[in-house]
Amino acid sequence: MTVSPPKDTTTDIGPHPSNNEGSITSSKPLPSVNTLFLWDFDWTIVDCNSDEYVPSQFLGDAETNRRLRDLIETHGPAKWHDCVASLVNACMERSEGGKEKCSKSDICEAAANMPYLADVKGALEDVSKDDTCGQAIVSDGNDVFIGAFLKENGMEDWFTHGIETNFGRWEKKRENSSDGDGDVEDVLFSVVHQSTKYGGHSSSCPPNLCKSQVLRESLLPNTSRIDIESPLEEDGGSNTKRRPRIVYVGDGSNDACPALHVLNEDDVLLARNGKRISNPNNKIGSQEDANPDELTESNEGSSFPILSVLKKAKEKRGLVPKCRVYAWNSGKELRALVRSLLDET
Repeated sequence: MTVSPPKDTTTDIGPHPSNNEGSITSSKPLPSVNTLFLWDFDWTIVDCNSDEYVPSQFLGDAETNRRLRDLIETHGPAKWHDCVASLVNACMERSEGGKEKCSKSDICEAAANMPYLADVKGALEDVSKDDTCGQAIVSDGNDVFIGAFLKENGMEDWFTHGIETNFGRWEKKRENSSDGDGDVEDVLFSVVHQSTKYGGHSSSCPPNLCKSQVLRESLLPNTSRIDIESPLEEDGGSNTKRRPRIVYVGDGSNDACPALHVLNEDDVLLARNGKRISNPNNKIGSQEDANPDELTESNEGSSFPILSVLKKAKEKRGLVPKCRVYAWNSGKELRALVRSLLDET
């Protein structure tokens, strides 16, 4: 199985956003707010890994895990998004009779049905109703899966400061049919990642998207690194203006990067702690908080890594976040923290 389809047989059939479309880096001026909530997507807004959830709905958990493991071993973790695209295309391969296993719309429907905690959605809605706050998503996922989910669940207008992620792309590929009835037109999926734009050098970030770089270059593009790490920015005169307080919500290793290198004393990190649920790919839509018996056993990969990454940064490099750090696991815990921070605005 190849990871990337041959380009000379494909035709782009869907809107493929430019670097300015559908992202924080829109050419339109960003709204002025007092507090900006920045959200990771996987295991934060949704209670699963979107890249694994979608293909598992068609291939099953065991087959998805086996194929993904084999692809990563062959191509390396830096090719993660190509491997995910390969899995999605495997879901849509035609059977010997020429019938598609699933369609583009089936893939998007699976993404739309990803599980989420009801109180996490409630927290997002609480922020969206506060005129002094804005929201954005910063994710190493892709806009096809994220967009389908947000639209299905009525959240697409809640992110005033946009979405910064990788671009999903649908293309047509023509092949000769096996039964001699002429050409067959298949649809292929690929992910165009942002390595040229946000390929930072942090060891905690994937090679194609450094979240610290997103904050520095897209959220506050007219300030230097020192400015962004300082609560006050000089406007060239005797007056000063305060950049928005940032509330960063995330769970992963790459979410530790902006906590260590961008957030300052005025900012807040809401770090997901504890164990993941054991069967996320078997769930659909709105969920209540998990019972203890639904959480994974204590083994490698079962816990959210952000706080352990921060602990190692302190032990090995003497780095600690300047911002306030609060831990959460359940949706109720997160919503209570968000409401308390909204009361501070």
